[in-house]
Amino acid sequence: MYIRPCDIETSGKEPTDEVLEIGRYDIIDGNLDLASGHREFVRPARPIPPSASAIHHITDDDVAESLPWAEAWRGLVNNHNLPMAGVEVVYAAHFARFERQWLDPLIKARWIDTWRCALKQWPGLESHSLQSIRYELGLPADPVLAFPPHRALPDAYVCGLLVIELLKHQSAETLIAWSSEPPFFTKFDFGKFSGKPLSAADDGWLDWYLNKATETNPDWRHNLLLEVERRAAVKRQARIKKWVDGVALAATVRDLENWWHGEAEAFAAAGIIPGTEEYASLVSAAAARKVVLLAAPGPVFETSGAPA
Repeated sequence: MYIRPCDIETSGKEPTDEVLEIGRYDIIDGNLDLASGHREFVRPARPIPPSASAIHHITDDDVAESLPWAEAWRGLVNNHNLPMAGVEVVYAAHFARFERQWLDPLIKARWIDTWRCALKQWPGLESHSLQSIRYELGLPADPVLAFPPHRALPDAYVCGLLVIELLKHQSAETLIAWSSEPPFFTKFDFGKFSGKPLSAADDGWLDWYLNKATETNPDWRHNLLLEVERRAAVKRQARIKKWVDGVALAATVRDLENWWHGEAEAFAAAGIIPGTEEYASLVSAAAARKVVLLAAPGPVFETSGAPA
């Protein structure tokens, strides 16, 4: 298996925008092959918007003499430099969904999304942007090869370094598997809760986002549904503890039986029914309490002291 970190710079973030630059390296035998670096401009059909140039500083003059995307994409996928033919090439990109919207119609390949993998491997990082990860993890980047950011070859280079760092912790197959799973978020990066953990959002806001907001990000929807499930599990465990404590408070077998039957409807409403683990734990607690109550001595009546 060879791993090919790559990057695409475009005229915008929408699928209808156009590719302006491509960059790639190859990771061979666990090392980033610097000789494999390839970068070229791509000529779009329309002028580049100033807002796009403001990010990557690619201008119409830069791309005027370049190949169109219909031809230039082959520069990302040719395998001329690889030491062995017929070996699988796995592609890697930071937030690979972006690159894949242009490459998936052209090639069939497995991918490593370094953004999703970094979220799972290092959930506590301050930020999971490529350049922030570079500095927070202290990746051994050559400042010349890594400059300027937001350009195809430098970003492919830093992505390659991140892949190599991830491979110190996980196998390539694990990274590929993680890349096909929803990303794992621990804190908000938008809105009034930005920078705060998911637990900071109140129940009302979660209900609005999940059920009433006109647009929801599918990745965030997945994570917030997990947060709703986590809260429900916490509340469920609190109810079970309350019921276990109630078992322990029964003073007589009759009190215990009356309490049990009195709570049956509440058990069912909470989904704690025969066959569930929680129901079995409550039955066990009640049975243990009943044994204690049956073993206890009966009441002792003192005499009044009056003569017989």
